Amino acid sequence: MSEKYSISTRAEFVLRLAAAGVLIGTGLRGVLHDLPLRALFWDADWWTWFAHLFGYSWKEWVTSAAVDHGINMLDFSIGLLLVITGLYVLLFKRWKLLRGRPGSFAFKCLYLPWFFLLIQYFLNFKEAFWQLGNLLEHSLQIVVLPLWLFVLGVKNFGWSGLGAAAGETEQKGLLRVMRLSIAFTFIGHGFYAAGIHPVPANFVMMTQSGLGVGESAARSMLLTVGVLDFAAAGLLLLPWKRAWYIALSWIIPWAILTTLARLWSYGGLVDGHTLFTQWIPEVIIRLPHVLVPMALLLFLQARTQVQGEVKGQ
Repeated sequence: MSEKYSISTRAEFVLRLAAAGVLIGTGLRGVLHDLPLRALFWDADWWTWFAHLFGYSWKEWVTSAAVDHGINMLDFSIGLLLVITGLYVLLFKRWKLLRGRPGSFAFKCLYLPWFFLLIQYFLNFKEAFWQLGNLLEHSLQIVVLPLWLFVLGVKNFGWSGLGAAAGETEQKGLLRVMRLSIAFTFIGHGFYAAGIHPVPANFVMMTQSGLGVGESAARSMLLTVGVLDFAAAGLLLLPWKRAWYIALSWIIPWAILTTLARLWSYGGLVDGHTLFTQWIPEVIIRLPHVLVPMALLLFLQARTQVQGEVKGQ
């Protein structure tokens, strides 16, 4: 008889918070600030045909107040949809809207918001001149919604019938996806911190502001952090549970610090309106960087406990 593992309720809850965070944070960015839609609509190579279709020359298209207003409205509409979806995910147990099976209408309602998230990350990738680190560092934000839906489906329904516990295959697959997405995210961070890609000015500024050091010291610290990011990612890719625990002992506290750094570094540099409209959404968006590693830790602890109980029987 094969072993059975129940999925930790706490881990599922943490993943739900992470999925809600990326939806709400990205939505607030669209409602209060800006999504990267102009990287698409103002790209002459990709969009000139569309401007001509509506009778605009390219110069008229990019300088049109009506077109700019339309992009802003699309920004706001997508942002509002993402915020509503994030609240839907956050409160789903109270509303009981996601109790249907995977593939039900309630689940399908989440496909469109996830598509908009994918479009945003593609446009971020484009704006970053196709730097691999940009794509990798968003891995957790990209996968967290389908990851939570997978956990929800397995937890509530299994793959072998209503109420079935998650089996060994589902558990191993889930842990593998979580480890890979966390590792890819921190490899992406490392590409920028270590200078493989140009070090972003805001990385240097946040380090200087948060720690009170000069630019040279900030860059040296970032290089060290980049090396540690690579080391932690490498440990997660190894097939040993002890290596995963060591990696998480660095990843979780560092993810908390870098997520909150948006607040303490910019809190004294920008006015309250800018902090609220730009940097608080950035903090919320990065919740998966903290919460998915925490969920992985909870899964590992739950598996260890169940394996101990099985051996004791």
